Amino acid sequence: MKKHTNTSTMIMSAAFCISAIAGTASASIAQFEDPGIFSPIENGQAQVIWVGSHAGYTGELSWFNDGLITSTTPLWTNKSATFGQSYIIPRLFSQGERVDFNYEVIKGGLDLFSTANEKDWSQFIVDASNPFDVMVGVEDIRYPRGDMDHNDSVFRVVFTAAQVPGPGSFALLGGGCLMMMRRRR
Repeated sequence: MKKHTNTSTMIMSAAFCISAIAGTASASIAQFEDPGIFSPIENGQAQVIWVGSHAGYTGELSWFNDGLITSTTPLWTNKSATFGQSYIIPRLFSQGERVDFNYEVIKGGLDLFSTANEKDWSQFIVDASNPFDVMVGVEDIRYPRGDMDHNDSVFRVVFTAAQVPGPGSFALLGGGCLMMMRRRR
């Protein structure tokens, strides 16, 4: 029971922080500005971490692969995900490149929202005060009808630098292969 209380408290704290940023920093962060999530580093590896949900509706969070226009990768629903569950996006992002998500309400008031669609920006709120650990909140009822608490789906996107082998590594690997081939003969 105590674990549930701590998780609930964390969700509410995250949603409160996200809502407070939207409400108090209107000069710098308007609610309807681009809620885009951008890689702060070259060769950024993005990990999506589930924080929680206080939603009556069931919604599915997906990563939207803009390289393949019709491709989305479902991550989990707000009813099946567990606190701390994570997913590493299977590609690297350039510095400044967008990472977009879809949120589809699949049970309740059916709807689909995307951070890539300007008409849906009010459904998302992003706290990127730490660009390496971005907090995202989703409102699952289309604006202006929803309560705009952005706690129907709360997740983090954590960026780390991926280790990409340099040209010297490939040369060493190739040299090692040649040596092995010579030994076999």
